[in-house]
Amino acid sequence: MKLLLVVPSLNDIQPFLAAEGVTLTPHATMGYLQQGKILHHEVDLLETGVGIYQTTYKLTKALSAQKYHLALKFSLGNAYKEDTAIGTVLNIVNEKPGDLGIMIDKTWNDTYDLGLTQREQEPHVRGGFINMTNAYMNVFLPFKKVVGITVNHYGDARAVTWRREKYKADCETGDGVGFAYACLFEKQLHYHLCVIERNLVTGQENFNLAKQKMNETLLDLIQKL
Repeated sequence: MKLLLVVPSLNDIQPFLAAEGVTLTPHATMGYLQQGKILHHEVDLLETGVGIYQTTYKLTKALSAQKYHLALKFSLGNAYKEDTAIGTVLNIVNEKPGDLGIMIDKTWNDTYDLGLTQREQEPHVRGGFINMTNAYMNVFLPFKKVVGITVNHYGDARAVTWRREKYKADCETGDGVGFAYACLFEKQLHYHLCVIERNLVTGQENFNLAKQKMNETLLDLIQKL
């Protein structure tokens, strides 16, 4: 299987790479893409950096050069619900832009409200950036299917409340829309797992635990593919 593994930073999955003895070779023309073999899979490892603009550009470049059996994204994120524990792994099946718009009369209006973006336009699926391309993984893997929103800055308690209410969001990511948007446009099978490092309702956070859970989950998933 030819995989594209997408992460913001190689440091996030360094324990996994070290444990598996993975040797990576830089891509000839894309410095942010490295190639190697993990177990029985040929893997291209895409290090996006932080932010939606980097993810969108680098992922689109990679998908323009090569189609993959699966584009697999691992990320860290923040929970919007009190009962979501640190280290919980969530399956992002619907990603929404969460802070693209303007406040009018103390009410948030996004680009859909303003008529600048149409839910019928490609690559929208059923009115959103919904992942319907991976039925097997969505059904048989144990991760809860959730709605994520992409934001460029953390909000206070009030922002978390209205974002959760307006978008029915379970968590926030820093670049999930960039991943989903490019994959949907390129008709690329994809899967996004977000590991919770911070709960914005309870105030709890634990980066080390979330990173450990990410590496354990990545190993388990790679073995099952």
